[in-house]
Amino acid sequence: MISPGPTLLLTSVKTCQDCASRFMDFGLIYTRSALQFGQDVWAARSPHDVADAMVNYGRRQFECWTEALEEFSATVGGKKTPEAEVVGLGD
Repeated sequence: MISPGPTLLLTSVKTCQDCASRFMDFGLIYTRSALQFGQDVWAARSPHDVADAMVNYGRRQFECWTEALEEFSATVGGKKTPEAEVVGLGD
């Protein structure tokens, strides 16, 4: 059986710690967004306010996922292909 060297082990632990930290950050952002949506719906006085809350929630989720994917692609190597370009959404 081949045992991994200390460098490989330290690199693996560091990578796992980085991933766990990013997942925790992503979870906090996602939770804050959901709580903000709940507060917006609770404070809504008209159907238009509820619709605005839904649009804002969707926008926050899109931004959160876009940021997470950009970080992931940067760590993977940052290779871009024409098919993988992110298209922005209009308001």
